[in-house]
Amino acid sequence: MKTRFVPFLILMGASALWARHGECRSAPGCACALPPASKAALSLSAPEAKALSFQIDEERMAGEIYRTLGKQWSLRPFINIPRAEDRHQALLVSLATRAGLPPVGETTPGKFQTPEVQARYDALVKRGEVSLLEALQVGALIEEQDIADLRAMVHSTGSADLKSAATVLEAGSRNHLRAFVRNLCARGVEYEPRILSAEEYVEIVTLRR
Repeated sequence: MKTRFVPFLILMGASALWARHGECRSAPGCACALPPASKAALSLSAPEAKALSFQIDEERMAGEIYRTLGKQWSLRPFINIPRAEDRHQALLVSLATRAGLPPVGETTPGKFQTPEVQARYDALVKRGEVSLLEALQVGALIEEQDIADLRAMVHSTGSADLKSAATVLEAGSRNHLRAFVRNLCARGVEYEPRILSAEEYVEIVTLRR
């Protein structure tokens, strides 16, 4: 996919807003505050159940990568964002429980059930350990991918519960993406989107939604 850089001055002009909204917190009004849990049974088709299981793996992967990189690069996003990823994973696990899916199996750190997620983890951790700038690029890429996968889940399901959860989680991922981009911007680096279109990316980082 051919992409373009977001003009540096646009990013710098939004930095004050990112300072307040760039990282997910559990404070009232936070965009990624989770909805009240429901215990009602949830009926999912086989493809919906597979998508949900994949997303659980992906949220755990993100949190583990950030914690791993945070041990090497003691920077605020790698400290704050993993807690949000834990909440995201918990919300999805609650949906899986309501749907009667098997409990989450392998939870050994760095090990994932989905081969695609495992491959992402291995490659991204290795890349993020190279330098702080690479670690921040990895964080932004993870959030891009998460946004794309959540949108794909919304478009492929008729479940109101899955749609609602994905919408909440996407709001959090947009905040996280802005946090990583803001930190790159502060170091003179313009992030180039790899998964989202240039238009989608600009819309997110300029806080139009």
